[in-house]
Amino acid sequence: MKSFCLTISLLFIALFSQAQNAPVIATKNPFPTISTLTGWASYNSQEKFNIDVRALGFKFEEKSVETASTSYTYIRKVSVENINYTDRIVYRIANDNSASIISLVTASTDLVSFYTPQLAGYKTGKCDNEMSKDKKTTCTCYNNDKFVIDVCDERVKLTMGDGNNYFISVAKK
Repeated sequence: MKSFCLTISLLFIALFSQAQNAPVIATKNPFPTISTLTGWASYNSQEKFNIDVRALGFKFEEKSVETASTSYTYIRKVSVENINYTDRIVYRIANDNSASIISLVTASTDLVSFYTPQLAGYKTGKCDNEMSKDKKTTCTCYNNDKFVIDVCDERVKLTMGDGNNYFISVAKK
């Protein structure tokens, strides 16, 4: 009887220790405001951006060096209504630190509904990005004296059925 109780106790200990070591997937899904995104685009500093984006749960994934710019990609795993997603944010900065662009892509949250009310003070303009040329994508483009902001909704096939990818890009003029 003692060995049976000991075996059961060890089994529970093993189960609970495995549950504690499971990968953490965020269930809250905070996104930066337009004010935050334009602030990041004004940094022209990957070091500052790195600190701020990690505070939202993003982890560094890769660095890509091109002729005129360098991109830093960060990802965050999230769970919304028991469905797992990966949010991706890219910080692209010109090699001479003259300009930077923030791009955020997700399927977990409707970024169009989230960001459109925040863009009321911006002018809408003609979209001239690659995504706006795709028939399955709807884009609205905004601008003011300092920034150009594109918000897009792309209809896609997902493993669990049809869905949407949402995209926002904030570029400093």
